[in-house]
Amino acid sequence: MKKTICIIDDDQIYQLIIRKVVERTGKFDSISFYKDGIEAFEDFKSPEKSLPEIILLDINMPLMDGWQFLDNLIVQRPNFDQKTIIYIVTSSIANSDRDKAKSYKEVSGFLSKPLSVEKLKQIADKHRK
Repeated sequence: MKKTICIIDDDQIYQLIIRKVVERTGKFDSISFYKDGIEAFEDFKSPEKSLPEIILLDINMPLMDGWQFLDNLIVQRPNFDQKTIIYIVTSSIANSDRDKAKSYKEVSGFLSKPLSVEKLKQIADKHRK
């Protein structure tokens, strides 16, 4: 069974690259993109809105960064992590970011850009429903 995936990242070039990676996995039947945390949060804050099964979240974005997005989503939809898997996908190499990601029970992992087709396949397979 194929999954839904969402990319929240302000880098348009990365969005083009990750779209190709997602398509090459053959594991997803739906992909959505958001350019920042505000845009994504506005779409996801309603409990009636279905969340994707996997979110790949950048942390360094303007307006609302990935941490702010997570904090807002947790408050607005406290049980979202029962249906949605979140991975931080970033170019940050800061240990403080890695440690912060570990402090969120809602975050399944911290990954460095760019993601490979194989890594994304592993993520999809790991979280089969």
